[in-house]
Amino acid sequence: PLKPLTANLKAAVEETEMLRHTYGAVNILIADASYTLVPKEYYAEQYEEEFYQQNISTPTTGYIVMHNQVGDEQIVTLFAIEKQLHKYITTQYPKAKVYAAISPLINFGVERSYASGKKYTLLNIRKHSIDFMCYENAMPLLVNTFKYKDTADALYFLLNCWSTLGLSQTDDTLHIVGQSRQGKTLTKELEKFIQHIHLVRPAEEFHSTELARIDEMPFDLQALIACE
Repeated sequence: PLKPLTANLKAAVEETEMLRHTYGAVNILIADASYTLVPKEYYAEQYEEEFYQQNISTPTTGYIVMHNQVGDEQIVTLFAIEKQLHKYITTQYPKAKVYAAISPLINFGVERSYASGKKYTLLNIRKHSIDFMCYENAMPLLVNTFKYKDTADALYFLLNCWSTLGLSQTDDTLHIVGQSRQGKTLTKELEKFIQHIHLVRPAEEFHSTELARIDEMPFDLQALIACE
């Protein structure tokens, strides 16, 4: 049987000397966390759980809702993690900053949108899920993460987003992160429908850090390190 996430983390800390050291700063990225975005002007910390549950139907019993300020602090990402995991993290790393995996990706998209005169669309392809983001004038028009079973499933969702946002198949550009086997297959299919596709290469985007040259490192982690 699979161990709970907290038990796996405890075991990793016990078995890995590097994780037991004391550091000046610790950042923790929570992958696959359910999240929702709230404009900063509507956000109030005392209503975090209410805001979260307006859009996420999963009960928060046994979870704690946290937040990150993103997009030049104009947007708040709300996400939930297990209370036991949160207690262990704050005990083991009392000064740690905890982020939803989507948060550094939102910041990356906002920064790139500043330099773009058009809508900026970013696709982060992972093994079982995809992050889709579209910005205009550095503000998100759509941010969504969805799980997919196969290429056809992912293609249907992505092209529906493209159409709903009024993006052009011949004028707008889709920026893609993640060239695993699934990513290459999906990219090849998307090229049949979208004329301009740009592959985002971490070594080019984050040329100032050696970590960007580690191909196996997830892009959200690279974006977090680069923005620190």
